[in-house]
Amino acid sequence: MRITIDRNLCGAWLPACEECFGVLVARDFPLDRACITGAWDDGWTDITAVIRSGRYVGTLRVTPENRAAIISEGWRNFSTLPDEAFDIQPPHGDYMRATLRQG
Repeated sequence: MRITIDRNLCGAWLPACEECFGVLVARDFPLDRACITGAWDDGWTDITAVIRSGRYVGTLRVTPENRAAIISEGWRNFSTLPDEAFDIQPPHGDYMRATLRQG
């Protein structure tokens, strides 16, 4: 499965985002989060998350080997995002409208 996550739509600070994602992983990925902008079956058993955070885009692969660690420790150390990507601002209405138009 492949999902896209746009942290810019939420604005939660990183520890809250990591906890939210941990719950998502623990519950086998119910797609009930406002930050999830897409999901599709890519034929893989691993979950690949493409994460937009600030002006950066990175990936995170959830495998059977790292799943428990992502749930308990958070996803930051498992993603390809640089440290600068985690300082984001609360969502701005213009960004949200532009994202909906692209939809």
